[in-house]
Amino acid sequence: MEKFTAAMLLGSVGDALGYANVCRENSALGSVQDELRKIGGLDHLVLSPGKWPVSDNTIMHLATAEALATGSGFGAATKAMCIGMRYWKPERLGTLIEVSIECGRMTHNHPTGFLGSLCTALFASYAVQGKPLVQWGRDMLKVVPMAEEYCRKTIRHMAEYQEHWFYFEAKWQFYLEERKISEDSGNEATFPENYDAEERDKASP
Repeated sequence: MEKFTAAMLLGSVGDALGYANVCRENSALGSVQDELRKIGGLDHLVLSPGKWPVSDNTIMHLATAEALATGSGFGAATKAMCIGMRYWKPERLGTLIEVSIECGRMTHNHPTGFLGSLCTALFASYAVQGKPLVQWGRDMLKVVPMAEEYCRKTIRHMAEYQEHWFYFEAKWQFYLEERKISEDSGNEATFPENYDAEERDKASP
């Protein structure tokens, strides 16, 4: 329970900091970090009560977590971390796949969207399990074929998704290879010497 509480709390804090009462909702990571540097970093950030609300994303996430815990009828969700926290045990993997995909499809009926929901749920479950971070991406890609099998059984127009489905897998495989952790022997991610926020913004679509 301590890990669950910490995940929900820290996720909400990160959302509030990034949201900044709407002011930074759509800002690039580089510009956000520039603002922090100007005030001397996070340690000099003044968190005045009432001026740092969470965004609608956290509210939706909290509502989803409550629904999963109490069994109420609320189902629409765009955030999936709490799904992985609810179904974190390896023997509940099938349920995690089903719930995360269906919750994702309610608002993002596209493989990149609902597979992202699956990815978030899986990573949350791996965190609760205590699985080493370096294994997360590799193990997630092993689950994607199971997700594809589930979707073939439940989505009538699955054939239309194939191209975009491949894109999700290919992008992740490329990332793992780039970080030199695509194989089981890779135990430490490798990053470029210059990998600051501005460089990552340039690589974003």
